[in-house]
Amino acid sequence: MGLFDRIKTTASGVGASLATGVGQIAGKATVEAKEAAKITAVKADIAAVQAEIDTAYTSIGKAYVDAAIAGKEVSDIGAGPTLKLLEPKLEKKMELEKELIALEKALGDSQILQERQILQRELDAQKEKLDKAKAMGVISDEDYNAKLAEASKRLEHFEDIRKLDKQKELGLLSQSEYDAKVSALLA
Repeated sequence: MGLFDRIKTTASGVGASLATGVGQIAGKATVEAKEAAKITAVKADIAAVQAEIDTAYTSIGKAYVDAAIAGKEVSDIGAGPTLKLLEPKLEKKMELEKELIALEKALGDSQILQERQILQRELDAQKEKLDKAKAMGVISDEDYNAKLAEASKRLEHFEDIRKLDKQKELGLLSQSEYDAKVSALLA
């Protein structure tokens, strides 16, 4: 029964670890979905305010054309009330754009943290394999250290690689430039 109990305990521990991992992933996905929904709502608010601003601009433009046709001075177009209504809308749009930037940054930071955690887990798994191989005498200390250093380079240069990813995404780097820079970092 001792062997059965150990197997049962190990299986229970693995099950608990899986449940915890799945719970964490689901929680993070829920948070990301809420953040994405907030971003969508703020973008919709910005679009609505922009439509109101465009309407005001159209009104001012029409008043300008009407004044020009009537031979009036541009200062006499009567846009004052429209401009007074326009100012808070422009301020609201700027506030919403700042909020959008903050939300996108928070979501990006969350994704960066998750990516870093994934890389750390991959490195931990690789280290575990190397530890086992070293303990079994399959690899030497020198090979162990070299392979561990190689495996840890991606995590060490995580921030730099993320910056290169963003530059490529923005079209500031071509694929070949990106590949060369990443290769140089990992060399």
